Amino acid sequence: MRIKVAAVIVAGGKGTRFGANVPKQFIKLEGKEIFVRSVEIFHGSPFISHTVLVMNPDWIDKAKEILSCYELDDVVVVSGGETRQLSVLNGLKALEPVKPDIVMIHDAARPLFEKNCIPKIIASVEPEIGVVVTEPAKETLYIVKDGFVEKVPDRSFYWHAKTPQSFFFAEILEAHLHALEQGITNATDDSQLFLRVGKKVKILECGGKNPKITTAQDLAEASCVLKLNKPRSEN
Repeated sequence: MRIKVAAVIVAGGKGTRFGANVPKQFIKLEGKEIFVRSVEIFHGSPFISHTVLVMNPDWIDKAKEILSCYELDDVVVVSGGETRQLSVLNGLKALEPVKPDIVMIHDAARPLFEKNCIPKIIASVEPEIGVVVTEPAKETLYIVKDGFVEKVPDRSFYWHAKTPQSFFFAEILEAHLHALEQGITNATDDSQLFLRVGKKVKILECGGKNPKITTAQDLAEASCVLKLNKPRSEN
């Protein structure tokens, strides 16, 4: 029997660091809203049966309007919380009636993730073992205290956490609910909560560019990547 996989796309933030007059997820990247590009990665995959978009509550109606323009009306849009952690939990709760086997949690601000990695990630998820897309640290890292370098660690032990982060649905929901019971509401990473309940997380390199768009410079660089990867027939 084929497993059921769902995706939660988190776009609940205000994007204040971007400096625009709309949340950054509504900024257009090569003619298409950032959040739409992220939604389409998963909605357009034959391996994903349900897609949930978690959106800033003030922008839900606008998001639905835009999704409709791209014929994405079946994407479920729910309200984000005060923190990313609470936004993810809202997305997970929206999937409870569906009861997927696996859920992939992705930041809407990473619209360049390559969908051909989805089956590889799904195949890597195991009971009590989540999977996080990562990238090795490529520069020297410093441990600093009071403005002075205290130690230069071996960077081979350090990896940059990215998304999607994927887990068995019931397990990550349990981890989120446990964190809430413990008064934890501002974890920036789902794997943090998964580890707190005694589970394991494995890393997976998927290749390709998968940056998080936070600033105008990030947007410009993402635009360059899309232009370089655009088929010649579209140029």
